[in-house]
Amino acid sequence: MSPSQVKVTKVTPKKKAMVVKFKKSSGAKKYEVQYSLKKNMKAAKVKTTKKTAITIKKLKSGKKYYVRVRGFFMNGKTKVYGPYSAKKVVKIK
Repeated sequence: MSPSQVKVTKVTPKKKAMVVKFKKSSGAKKYEVQYSLKKNMKAAKVKTTKKTAITIKKLKSGKKYYVRVRGFFMNGKTKVYGPYSAKKVVKIK
């Protein structure tokens, strides 16, 4: 069984950075935060965290970033992913 869907509660823009906060997903041990300059999430970068908040640095100021999160757990050597959250848009300071 896969983890439940993650809900992104807040994406806060900072200077050349952003803070992404989300709710816990049942069944997820870690979270994968994907962010991209493109709406279709092409060439998206990924950060992994165990916590329900993450600060992503070294972003381009004045640009819009699209963010989504999904939970996962390890089943042996295989990652079992949950569905992605709804996309959030943030304009970096």
